[in-house]
Amino acid sequence: MNIKTLFVAAALLVASQLSFALTLDEARDKGMLGENASGYVELTPRGDASAQAVMVEINSKRKAKYQSIAKQQNTGLANIEKIAGEKITGKLPAGQFYKDASGKWNKK
Repeated sequence: MNIKTLFVAAALLVASQLSFALTLDEARDKGMLGENASGYVELTPRGDASAQAVMVEINSKRKAKYQSIAKQQNTGLANIEKIAGEKITGKLPAGQFYKDASGKWNKK
């Protein structure tokens, strides 16, 4: 094999792995991830390793955004998380899961 063939094979392998990557919407639709009262996604009992990878990525981005907003508004992070949690769970479509402040999973 020449270098070009190896490069094409490697690119196809990476592309095929990316096509199997789970999105937040897919994980929610499958009941693997749900929203919690603090504005973050959380694994439901159906969640698996692919859903956990999505959760870690999404929550990292959300936390950075929440911290930025808290700093801009000169308020605590917990206040922003609570408001975000209320907004996100309020906008969830029917059939998706959310965890209330008491820690109980609910289906919208």
